[in-house]
Amino acid sequence: MEHRADIGIVGAGPAGARAAELLAAKGVGVLLLDPKAPWEKPCGGGLTAHAFREIPELAELEPVARVVTSVRVETSPEDGFTIPLDYPIWMVPRRMLARWQLDRALRAGAEHLSVRVRDARRAHGAWCLDTSDGELLVPFLVGADGAASLVRRVAAPGFDVELAPTRVAYPDGSGPHPDAVILKFYPGVSGYLWDFPRPSHRSVGVVIPNRTWRRPRMDGEIDEYRMSSDGRTSTGVQRAGAVIGTAQLGHGDYSAIAGPDFALLGDAAGFADPFTGEGIQNALRSADLFARAFSSGDPAAYPQLAKRAFEWEFRIGRFLRRVLFDSGAGHRLVRGSLESKGWCALAAAILNAMNEHDGRVTGLVARWARTYGALRSVPGPPRRTRVPLVS
Repeated sequence: MEHRADIGIVGAGPAGARAAELLAAKGVGVLLLDPKAPWEKPCGGGLTAHAFREIPELAELEPVARVVTSVRVETSPEDGFTIPLDYPIWMVPRRMLARWQLDRALRAGAEHLSVRVRDARRAHGAWCLDTSDGELLVPFLVGADGAASLVRRVAAPGFDVELAPTRVAYPDGSGPHPDAVILKFYPGVSGYLWDFPRPSHRSVGVVIPNRTWRRPRMDGEIDEYRMSSDGRTSTGVQRAGAVIGTAQLGHGDYSAIAGPDFALLGDAAGFADPFTGEGIQNALRSADLFARAFSSGDPAAYPQLAKRAFEWEFRIGRFLRRVLFDSGAGHRLVRGSLESKGWCALAAAILNAMNEHDGRVTGLVARWARTYGALRSVPGPPRRTRVPLVS
């Protein structure tokens, strides 16, 4: 294949297509290599208000998104409490998000090749890519090809990310709580079940640490949840599975995410949140950071930019996972919040701080105090009422 390009990006999901758009707009010759794009990734598909502030172009998706204004935390359909969000979450199917971002990249001048990259090797000062349509050469290679990244395997073989399997079902309809995200937690498990209402269907899935549950158990939990919540199973409903790449508990050295002739973005770099597993916003952010470094003529600056942007949030995420998931305190917090207004206010403060990427201790305390003050004026335990919205 004859294609002239300054950079080859493997993976045309949000991270790869975002980087392609930003670089092509600056005159960089970009090849996007992905045989499936745009495609649906097994995840919730939520975009936070924080993401909209960081990337104002996302506002173009608002007309086709479902707005979620609250989070319902459950141990069962009968035992749960609902927390209004200080700022909403927009639910967009991943295929729609990928199509939107890919179109922007193409309009900026990037070229998309619907080919599979089967292998890559360095040759004559460039990368020789073995694709399903022949070989091609690119001077610089970007891996935006997910948690099981081929680019990471060949360009940074000593760098591993923590893999978290997911299983998802996509039933029709808006579910039992159309304006709410539902999160169900399990005792002694560092994972959770989600139920996200999308514009025309739901994303009901489970994310769990690797080697914790096998696929039948994950699908079974989704079926059991659907039977208890809306009287149906996911038999005959489209299902899918994938893995996400999360920041490892010891992940502090960012030098492995890039080299003189390569870089890793999004899940390929392990940039999903280590506590929630959410990765869309960080995928887009990593693309912005890499594009800034590459277009300035110093791609080697990307690891430090990424470390400054992510490390504090990842430290908080790893801490929350150890405290709430690994120790079982999270399940106890949920159970306690059903009856205790103080614990419920803490759960509300944590969820809203996570939604806003706000890692300040003072901010968390202030959120707790406001929510607890509002809850005290409401009769009954939290399980019998909606947590009041406070400003």
